[in-house]
Amino acid sequence: MSLHHRSSFFDIDYQLNKIHKLNNFLVRLNALVNWTIFLAPLSTLRHQRNPSKGGRPPFDLLLMFKILILKTLYNLSDENTEFLIRDRLSFREFLGLNLSDRVPDARTIWLFGELLKEQNMERSLFDLFYEELARHGIEVKRGCVMDGTFIDVPKQHNCCEENTQTKKGHISEQLVFEPEV
Repeated sequence: MSLHHRSSFFDIDYQLNKIHKLNNFLVRLNALVNWTIFLAPLSTLRHQRNPSKGGRPPFDLLLMFKILILKTLYNLSDENTEFLIRDRLSFREFLGLNLSDRVPDARTIWLFGELLKEQNMERSLFDLFYEELARHGIEVKRGCVMDGTFIDVPKQHNCCEENTQTKKGHISEQLVFEPEV
């Protein structure tokens, strides 16, 4: 079955409805939090960007903060955060991104986090976020999405007899490593 068939707007709605029935945490979070309380503190960030040099416009600051919230709640690396935003409809919905919208790359996510740290805003913004949740009686326990990498390793090709000898504690001379002196 191909994933490249033509989909319509209603297909995405159907999938989101199914996702909401299975787990509506991010939908509830989005609805409960008064996101406008973050606009004033975020607007004080001092950017290093020089608009006269051109380039793409920066991402919305609230979007970037919400990305850091996802990263923190799910204990993700910057790379896996980017991947999961691209991969998960629920993450895109939480962030207000359509399938055709640009997604910040891992470096942009990292740079934004560093900017918050440099300007001593990370702790105060997250404290404000957790206070907002507490106001609604919500305590967040962080989850974990596995951030793994598959690595090919050489296969050992022992015959049955060599495996039996190894299990008995007899190690082949080929396997003995003696460091040079």
